[in-house]
Amino acid sequence: MRRSGRSGAFTHGRRARAALLAGVYLCVPVLQSCKQNTSEAATSHGAPSAPSGVYNIPPLTEPAWAGGLQAGWKDEGWSERDPKHQGSAKMRMANLGGFMLQKKGLQGDFGGLALRYKAPSSFGDFLEVRLDSEGETLFPRVRVDGGHVARREGEWVQLFVPFEQLNPEKVPFSRLVIRAYKKVGNDWVEMDHVGLTAPGGMTPADGSSALAMTTQQPGEAPRAVIEPVELAYDNGLRPGWDDRGWSERELKETTPAKLRMANLGGWILHKKDLGGEYGGVALRYRAPSGFGDFLELRLDTEGETLFPRVKLSDAYVTARDGDWTQVFVPMEELNPDKQSFTQIVVRAHKKVTGDWVELNQVGLARLVTSANVGTFPVVAAGGQQTPPDASAVGGGRVALGDAKTSKVVVDCTQPGHPISPLIYGIAFNNLRELKDNHQWELGATARRWGGNPTSRYNWKLGNVWNTANDYFFRNIVLGTSPQYTYESFLQANQQRGLQSAVTVPMLGWVAKDSSSVGFPKSLFGAQQKMDPDVTEAGNGISLSGEGLTPLPPAQTSVEAPPAFINAWVRSIREKDKTRGRGVHQYILDNEPMLWNTTHRDVHPEPVTYDELLERTIAYGTAVRQADPEGLIAGPAEWGWTNYFNSAADVAPGGNKKDRKAHGNTPLIAWYLKKLAEHEKQTGVRVLDVLDLHFYPQGDGIGFEERGATDPATSARRIRSTRALWDPKYKDESWIDDSVELIPRMKRWVAENYPGRGLSIGEYNFGATGHMSGGLAQAEALGRFAEYNLTSAFLFTYPPNRSPAFWAFRAFRNFDGKGGRFQDNYLPSRFEKAADTQGMSLFASRSPDGKRVVAIALNLEPDSARSTQVEFKGCGNVSNARVLGYAGEPSGFAERKSFFQAGSSMQVLLPPWSITVLDLTVAQ
Repeated sequence: MRRSGRSGAFTHGRRARAALLAGVYLCVPVLQSCKQNTSEAATSHGAPSAPSGVYNIPPLTEPAWAGGLQAGWKDEGWSERDPKHQGSAKMRMANLGGFMLQKKGLQGDFGGLALRYKAPSSFGDFLEVRLDSEGETLFPRVRVDGGHVARREGEWVQLFVPFEQLNPEKVPFSRLVIRAYKKVGNDWVEMDHVGLTAPGGMTPADGSSALAMTTQQPGEAPRAVIEPVELAYDNGLRPGWDDRGWSERELKETTPAKLRMANLGGWILHKKDLGGEYGGVALRYRAPSGFGDFLELRLDTEGETLFPRVKLSDAYVTARDGDWTQVFVPMEELNPDKQSFTQIVVRAHKKVTGDWVELNQVGLARLVTSANVGTFPVVAAGGQQTPPDASAVGGGRVALGDAKTSKVVVDCTQPGHPISPLIYGIAFNNLRELKDNHQWELGATARRWGGNPTSRYNWKLGNVWNTANDYFFRNIVLGTSPQYTYESFLQANQQRGLQSAVTVPMLGWVAKDSSSVGFPKSLFGAQQKMDPDVTEAGNGISLSGEGLTPLPPAQTSVEAPPAFINAWVRSIREKDKTRGRGVHQYILDNEPMLWNTTHRDVHPEPVTYDELLERTIAYGTAVRQADPEGLIAGPAEWGWTNYFNSAADVAPGGNKKDRKAHGNTPLIAWYLKKLAEHEKQTGVRVLDVLDLHFYPQGDGIGFEERGATDPATSARRIRSTRALWDPKYKDESWIDDSVELIPRMKRWVAENYPGRGLSIGEYNFGATGHMSGGLAQAEALGRFAEYNLTSAFLFTYPPNRSPAFWAFRAFRNFDGKGGRFQDNYLPSRFEKAADTQGMSLFASRSPDGKRVVAIALNLEPDSARSTQVEFKGCGNVSNARVLGYAGEPSGFAERKSFFQAGSSMQVLLPPWSITVLDLTVAQ
């Protein structure tokens, strides 16, 4: 098992945001800095004075344009510009036009790029900014969105783009480039100041009600966040709430409420018996830009209590997204005396025109702390572990803005393929084997006996192996009971109907007893780390930090030649005569290219191309002779580096000499070719399945329950699944390349040893207790089915009722009654390719064609999706169920759907959700 690799030096700056309405991050970024006075900074360079707003930015220290081109700067823009216009730069940005400002010898530490612009509201988000130089350096292109808005002043927008986004490597530059990244109209765009700021970032302005939730630091006091208590309207009136508004209005399901608020018009939302501790009221609206600040918010009741009227201004703005504005008003302003109330009243406090005003969310929220946000599980009173609510695991999110529309076609007229049941595999966890029952409730179809210790498993002793460098090179009893052996593992699987994959050692040495240690203190003295329970066992690293030279392998181990493995497999097959097949896949050891580190006490030399081949042939032949029909998988390599190179290549001084001596052919491709030649020459097939491991290497991704769950890492975790299949995806880690693991390995198989299956023997996306980990897990299972893998085994298995647990259940038992993804994969396609960036849909059909099950994933944290699904050539849908999961501890629940025709349906996918479409089809 390989849990992590090298960390990349490049990380994007984190954005601190307010968590509003079930964890939707809504406020603009709050980057750590000292507070500056924006008005003074602007006026000192000739820009107009700015009123108090939401966020301050550091002062301009290197203005490029401030009422005119500044000294030392050149205008190298390519768009049509108005040279007669005074004060602001005025240009047309149609046809991806832009503005480029150049100055040589830029020096100093900068906080970011600041600019203030005015553009037609119809343009929406359209700007992209980047740096440039005369050299070959490629700088990141940053698309400006609401997260970069510091404040809005009438039609003017103040932007701040942090330097860690524009220049993460801190390399020299000489140009500022501002351009449109999409086609816009030919109207003028104005900019009245552009320049570089002092170090620091945006900070909340005095009077702003925005609440920041930053990444929790160890030992830091919990910080305040906001989460929902009552949603009154969410693209539709919520249950229990009444519409008592007096303005002309239109209310439709799944759309914003539309109101005409001329003549001081407004809207009342009513509910009896409101209870709970509320932090405030949140709402999101869109109105014509000419209205300015016009809204007023208050509470009301059937009694005589008079509540304060709060006029909404920039001080209450937590986010802007295109034309939409999100506000939050604290309850101490709306209800300072904590009186009971039954109504939320939104109205105009000044006269406006009769144009429509839209509101898509109105709700009550409360303040909580972030102490347990994103953790799993929660310990309740009495010490019982219980799943937290959906918001605590990153689910239960409410859409920010209108639902995005999409269309996907499930095509039953195109050939699909059978789905291997072994793709829903999990790994054996020896420390929890006799403690957990939920591993049997996942719906897993197979279990793998694998991991580093299995390379040293002594089947003759039955219950011992060596922990290697995972834990002080100790021989130990492998399970939670001394009686537990590989036979216990096989029997447990067979009793529950799971298939078994078993790792067979080909390292050549296995544990000789249950007590020996590889680097004993009595012989080596004190070491960098010592086992706190067995003080004789050290980690093999001297106090000075150098690796100790190991003792002969006999210190802990006995020889395990191919005959040793042959005898084991014959023993298993003998017992199979009365119980049926016990092992369905034999795996040739575990990550051999890491033996010189993982098992360096018995194999200190790095494995070469030739050693891997020789051991594969020798041990594979031993397995084949004992079980002619068994599936043999290998080489179970850990990841990217050793898909291409041997351990000898990447060892100090290796310089890829081993690879060069073998035709400069990637290791796995060479391995396949040589095994094909061996079978042709001898008639003995020693490999049926190419088995590789996959662990995303990006910073913070984590392993099992561990892993960061901030917005940036969560999004990267979900995107990291694209390394499995997408040739256009460049891995966001030190790999920095297109991995496309499954297509790449299928090509290598086709070119070198046709007919081999493909297995991902270990994988894990981290944060299994968080929705980002659950979505990554669901995405992976869908891709395994789509790309026709032979097998896949999660390492190890997720916590009970966690998002990753329910991801398995989506495919294996979504309704608790055996409802599952069917046995034949159906191709599907999105009408717009862009939709595949934020959504996936996987479809299946039963062998008789009477049942179709599709699983739709909304991978976006803040946007709902209104998706039309057409079932082409599948027959008429006679019955349909829609079940959804978005972080709720109870799992999948039935949701609404809207039929449009006999073979088409419309479904609403909440943010960060898994939705199952379960259809009965009449042929």
